[in-house]
Amino acid sequence: MFRSIRLILPVLALGLVSAGSSVAWADAASGQTAAVSSPKATIENLDNALIATMKAGKDAGYQGRYKIIAPVVEKTFDFQRIGELALGTDWGKLNADQQKQFVKVLGEYTAATYAGRFDGYNGEHFAVVEAQQLRPGTMGVFTTFTMKNGRVHRFDYLLEQADGKDWKIINVVADGVSDLSMKRSEYTTMIKSKGFPALLAHLRKEIQAYASGTKS
Repeated sequence: MFRSIRLILPVLALGLVSAGSSVAWADAASGQTAAVSSPKATIENLDNALIATMKAGKDAGYQGRYKIIAPVVEKTFDFQRIGELALGTDWGKLNADQQKQFVKVLGEYTAATYAGRFDGYNGEHFAVVEAQQLRPGTMGVFTTFTMKNGRVHRFDYLLEQADGKDWKIINVVADGVSDLSMKRSEYTTMIKSKGFPALLAHLRKEIQAYASGTKS
């Protein structure tokens, strides 16, 4: 029914080799302390919040759904790392304030996307298929999203352990499409053609579109 996980791995890890910053790799095989989340727990936390967001549905409205999902998105994604990977060499050209702005807006955009798209519940459910170490400090967690009609979607996650603490998401591959790859292509092209302020303005416009219901 599903593609082999081995076929997903190259897509999931795309972009890490070319990243411009270094990471202090932790041993993914080492025991987790009670205060540190496991990769599987990180994804299950996100999945549970998404189901809660869906169940809140139209009655809660966009703002109600956003309040449910936003704190979990902030906790489970490493937007600093995603920013570095998505912008590549352009990241190093930004000053500290610009980097901070981008990380903040990227987090808001991610939460807005979930709040806008996961707006109703009809018996759907998530399941973790497998968690696999890709290399020291990097894990892949492979999940399914099953709809009421039986159709199954794949959501596969790449996680890193930031500073030896919680495992956080740095890439999502939905049905074989890498979110990080799409971000890199879109964002670097926009920076080169229109500049960094235009990219921020674009993301803020997208957030507003989700909030107003004109984008889903």
